[in-house]
Amino acid sequence: MQQIFADLHIHLGSAEGKPVKVTASRQLDLKTVLYRDAKIKGLDAVGVIDAVCTNVLKEMEDMLEKKELIELPEGGFLARNGVLLIAGAEIESREGVHNIIYLPGMEQLKTLHKFLKTRVKNMTLSTQKARVSIEELINLSKLLEGVFCPAHVFTPFKGIYGFWTNNLRTRLGANTDQFYTLELGLSADTYMADMLKETRSFTFLSNSDAHSSANIGREYNLLRLRAKNFTEIKMAIENREGRKVAANYGMDPLLGKYHRSYCNDCQLITPMMPPVRTCSQCGHKNMVMGVMDRIAEIRDYEEPHHPVGRPPYHYRVPLKSLPGIGPKTIEKLLSYFESEIEVMERADTEKIAKLIGTAAAVQIEQMRSGRMTIKPGGGGYYGKVTAGNLDN
Repeated sequence: MQQIFADLHIHLGSAEGKPVKVTASRQLDLKTVLYRDAKIKGLDAVGVIDAVCTNVLKEMEDMLEKKELIELPEGGFLARNGVLLIAGAEIESREGVHNIIYLPGMEQLKTLHKFLKTRVKNMTLSTQKARVSIEELINLSKLLEGVFCPAHVFTPFKGIYGFWTNNLRTRLGANTDQFYTLELGLSADTYMADMLKETRSFTFLSNSDAHSSANIGREYNLLRLRAKNFTEIKMAIENREGRKVAANYGMDPLLGKYHRSYCNDCQLITPMMPPVRTCSQCGHKNMVMGVMDRIAEIRDYEEPHHPVGRPPYHYRVPLKSLPGIGPKTIEKLLSYFESEIEVMERADTEKIAKLIGTAAAVQIEQMRSGRMTIKPGGGGYYGKVTAGNLDN
């Protein structure tokens, strides 16, 4: 068995010089993700979930023809530098929920493209609302030998728990048994998610949902596989034959931009005990529901009930978000160490201190060791690390 780092939710800003994800950086294209960003971040596998967009498909075909990508018999696409591409699509269903379908190869990607073409207004753009239900997407992913994954499940606008349902089985019935994974999103962690009884049957993924190069790898997963390909990753998600998600590495949920409820009228991120639906300052209900507040509202348990074998969740703060570590410091670190994940997880702190100073090295060591002191985010505003001391 081998272990690999994977971030399976990355958006492209452009393909063939044209926009893909409107809110993503136009400098972010497929070659940049595979041949620059994945290596800088330390990722062995990346999930690009705009791959059924017309121009991305064309770009992939061109890369296959030039041998810049190789389609593997076991599924997935291998770049010449050894980075594995897991291709898929993020689709907004008729219910307004964001869902990801990961697919093994070009044939399946083209089939999904053809299916969506009659149900989406503009196939050049990503995450378009489709005239298709969640149930249909679950069944379609099964037919295409793919992996179905509800995206950022607790977020207030497009998350399946965030606004659509309190309980998956109530809405989806037996279809709930047809998929195996949930994406936590930046504002939640394993401990929060395991306050819901029905989540015990799901594997959790922690992904970046990156719209820019800087944010790739801000969350990632450690996967235990026999080989690096789509089939093995699917088996890990389904927790079969020794393959598994060995650990989740995620931003502290306090850093997430929807962690706590937010008042649109007085622009207050609530400090009150969750769940909060009414602003404590102005008394109005014009609120953006926070992830922590939503979970407190629908949870089955006061404390998490982890199933046997639930992987550990390691709190991480992206290097760029640590006090005293700016672009020049990161550049210096990467000139010496292999990647950002190498710095975050394995690099000797004495060597880091010699390179960038003791104070910055202490920040990294504290980030590795536990939860830092963070001012919570909410209402679209990210939280911030306020001190280098651990919040014990």
